Amino acid sequence: MRIQYQKLYDKFLEVLLDRGFTEAKAELAAKIFADSSLDGFQSHGINRFPEFIMMIDEGYVDIEAEPEKVESNGNLEIYDGNLGPGALNAHQIMEKAIAKAKKEGVAVMALRNTNHWMRGGTYGWQAAEAGCGAICFTNTLPNLPPWGAKESKLGNNPLVMAIPRQEKHIVLDMAVSQYAYGTLGEYEMKNKELPYPGGYNQEGELTTDPGEILETMRPLPAGYWKGSGLSMMLDLFSALLSGGLNTFLIGKKEKEHAVSQLFLVFDMENKINEETIEQTVESVHSAERVDPEKKPTYPGEGTYLRRKENLKKGIPVQKEAWEKINNL
Repeated sequence: MRIQYQKLYDKFLEVLLDRGFTEAKAELAAKIFADSSLDGFQSHGINRFPEFIMMIDEGYVDIEAEPEKVESNGNLEIYDGNLGPGALNAHQIMEKAIAKAKKEGVAVMALRNTNHWMRGGTYGWQAAEAGCGAICFTNTLPNLPPWGAKESKLGNNPLVMAIPRQEKHIVLDMAVSQYAYGTLGEYEMKNKELPYPGGYNQEGELTTDPGEILETMRPLPAGYWKGSGLSMMLDLFSALLSGGLNTFLIGKKEKEHAVSQLFLVFDMENKINEETIEQTVESVHSAERVDPEKKPTYPGEGTYLRRKENLKKGIPVQKEAWEKINNL
């Protein structure tokens, strides 16, 4: 089934206002969830929304909390998220980082004691729309085995990188596991196999069955040992610079919360060389194809195509997910 953007946004808004959000916070949070769904990331939009509400209802998310600056050292500012809504905290910190970068060229903001930021790409697009480049990442609970291990000791710590353009920004949004857990859940909900192996089954064999991977909690690190190493570095940078929890300590909690994040932002308005960008994009597009019907794309290119289609036809929504939203 497909649902028009405005209908989905209005439903998110209704639920958030019912939970006690101020109108301004409810409108921004509803937009973040609706935009994620519009862009084809239902795993962090409509499918994730009930879990977000559950975290509020169970007291893990304080809807009245605001990020508070606790330390400033040159280009680095450190904030305590006070366990506020993760998406709103991250959006506000990115706003502050953009403003600082516009004045000083570069800004680094570290955020501790916050909650899941939902779709990480949101903050890459936010920076790019303001003419800024960005590198952002967050740690998570332990949900990724180190390369060569069976037990999850690392996080799938999402990484976001953004390059602004006059049109059609380049935005990378990736987990350091081959597939994010939300994506695995989405494939399982649709009863579909993964296009490529994404983790291990109970027999220790690589599998394309998302249900088997969710059962074992053994997703495959992106790039094998490289993704494993990258996960550890992102965790340590975010925890050490923010003074917050690392993946190990987050894993000691009953549910994932109080995570740590880092936002690096660069003012690039006078550094956007369209010729250089186009050379790179066209080089990628012109590469000899494996499938003649599918051209290679740059990060974020598919997002524009899905956004255009979904605005016209409506957002694809699983019936089960829509029923959950209506029962909140």
